[in-house]
Amino acid sequence: MLRFIHDIARNGAMNMAIDEVLFNGLENGAVLRTYFWDAPYTTIGYFQKNDCNAVRRMTGGLLVNHRDDLSYCFCADTQNWKHIYSQQDTYKAIHYSIKKALEFINISSELAGEQQTTPQNQYCVQTLYSDDLILNGAKIAGSCMRRRGKKIIVQGSLHLDLGEATAREFSWEFSQNIAKILNMGSSRSQLTETELKEAGQLSIEKYSDPQWNEKF
Repeated sequence: MLRFIHDIARNGAMNMAIDEVLFNGLENGAVLRTYFWDAPYTTIGYFQKNDCNAVRRMTGGLLVNHRDDLSYCFCADTQNWKHIYSQQDTYKAIHYSIKKALEFINISSELAGEQQTTPQNQYCVQTLYSDDLILNGAKIAGSCMRRRGKKIIVQGSLHLDLGEATAREFSWEFSQNIAKILNMGSSRSQLTETELKEAGQLSIEKYSDPQWNEKF
């Protein structure tokens, strides 16, 4: 069963900490969390230099400015996610699931394709890969991932201001599409008190710590 969590708006350090807690706590199966930001934040990929007071992610990728976007975290193990050793296939599957969920709320987007790729710079939304999602020529969704052992974590953002009600509808449909790929059902869930306590501690000790955020 895919555990689906549609979360509330939180600060940058807490959002990153919750994602890591979900990843670390995954023993078998998969979890998808969609969430918001309680103020503007910037996150950077694990290997990027931090010159903008950003929160460093545990995944790779490029700089992302967050405000009204709907972000997501997907974690799965090798037993359930057949694309675990293929970054390209993982991105393609997730972004196609987003595309189908957007169609459900009457928004038509498309995968960029090889002909629309652009050279990499430090900004995620200005760097277009073939499996990114675009709308009216602009990038609206991209992801970054990390594999550790036999598990992966994928973090990404949908850069559309959907509003709370539509975002909830979209997120549930997104979870249904991911569950189909996993060949399992999807169950609504909430973060546990233990997870929130662990994330709160991690957000202070790691994601608010300059030693982590400015390590490169």
